[in-house]
Amino acid sequence: MRRTVLTLCLLCLLALFARAQSQVNPVFLEPVAKIDTSGAEIELKMPLVRRVADASRYTAWLGNESAERALRVYRAAYDIVHPGGGTPDYYIVLAPGGNHANVGFKLETPGGVVEHAAEPYILLDADQDRFDITLLHETGHMATALMFGGRQLDTHPMASIPHSTAALSDRATAFLEGYAIHLETLQAHIGADPWMRQRYRHGQVLFGSANYHASEYYREASDLTSYSQTVARYTEVRDNHFAFETAFQEPDYLRVQLEKARDFSQLRDANQLLQSEGFYASFFFLLAVRGESVPSEEIVARRETETLKAMRGMFDPAKSPNSPWLLDFVCEFIKQFPEQKTIVVDALNDLSHGVFVDPEAAALWRDHYLAALRLDVAHLNRKGIDAARQRWREQVLADPRILYSRLGAEIPCTVPGTHVKLVAMESDEPVKFDVNTVQPGILRLIPGITQVEISTWLAERARKPFTGADDFRARGFLRPATLGALHLE
Repeated sequence: MRRTVLTLCLLCLLALFARAQSQVNPVFLEPVAKIDTSGAEIELKMPLVRRVADASRYTAWLGNESAERALRVYRAAYDIVHPGGGTPDYYIVLAPGGNHANVGFKLETPGGVVEHAAEPYILLDADQDRFDITLLHETGHMATALMFGGRQLDTHPMASIPHSTAALSDRATAFLEGYAIHLETLQAHIGADPWMRQRYRHGQVLFGSANYHASEYYREASDLTSYSQTVARYTEVRDNHFAFETAFQEPDYLRVQLEKARDFSQLRDANQLLQSEGFYASFFFLLAVRGESVPSEEIVARRETETLKAMRGMFDPAKSPNSPWLLDFVCEFIKQFPEQKTIVVDALNDLSHGVFVDPEAAALWRDHYLAALRLDVAHLNRKGIDAARQRWREQVLADPRILYSRLGAEIPCTVPGTHVKLVAMESDEPVKFDVNTVQPGILRLIPGITQVEISTWLAERARKPFTGADDFRARGFLRPATLGALHLE
């Protein structure tokens, strides 16, 4: 009996591997010189690489559900860009500490060096766990690079820390990371592999002498030490928690940005949602799995291909990194798939709770939530809310441009005298934020700022988002000493 089970497991593994191989042609490379992989992202352009001497060890690591999903996504992206192009090469550069995707490398061959300037690749540690976990996320970045013409989007960082699921970063980073994260959420939600499900879900309950990442004592802290917060990439993304403002309002940059605790009475506004990779991940994930039951892999694959096609259609190399990428995606999706226009519009309006359309949406939700908290059934206002939701749908279907009506500019601001440290990353940066999205807890880090100034700042941008640094200064709600503590770009 045991031999039969082992044989079946082996056959299943071989079948997975065969399907993965049919999707793409994996090519394993190694850097000719050492590559510094210590940063959150790799800035090195066109590294020199060569083929590994023996790839058999690594090809076996592609025989798992997560890798199969990754290669299927990459093949779908490749077929959109190169219809009828055959089986694509899928490049993996094996480097210690590798945890990144990039575009463009030089390949050392017996006949000389060959440039692959527009070719996406993954820089990955030669460790089986990385193939089980990281490969899927980074393949998401490879797919978006294909959709955007063989290039990574330029980003305009506006945070003191590297991007993270709960944090506000910038629009381009949030779009790219949110798409990649949603693939992890998909795998955690519909995959059957026990090891992967255990990693993302709270399946083990262990007391006493347990592994750090499995111990009930350490659970909340251990997810933080992964920085990417693996558990949050499933549970909080699945439940759309990052549509809501952080629960921590005191002066602590890391707690405001990284803690996943939410104030569910307080919606993030339109500009904040466009900088939230967690919200992007929820949107892409929930759009893919919509329906009364978990959809089949075939349905999910079709929906994922539709997402990639819309992404491809919205790309314009002249676009600014500050573009409202999610709204551009929705408009392109409506254009390409008109029979599904109501679905995508409802998805955006429901997940954002209407903040892209209606200036009263936040108050409408807050009153409903607080009434629910009090069990005040008479004041839930469900009829009024459902009428508003119908109105939002009709407004967007009539003219999708209304989605852009509540947007402001991204305006980077630095507080040079106050720093934020991430010890393991050797990061020590001044406090940095966008004046149109910064949260109260971060504003409280500005030396000498008063509560009146904070309240006025938030009220001013809610009334009308700032159009630029000059507009911000001209509104005159900050005292000269407070304004002097800021460096506006």
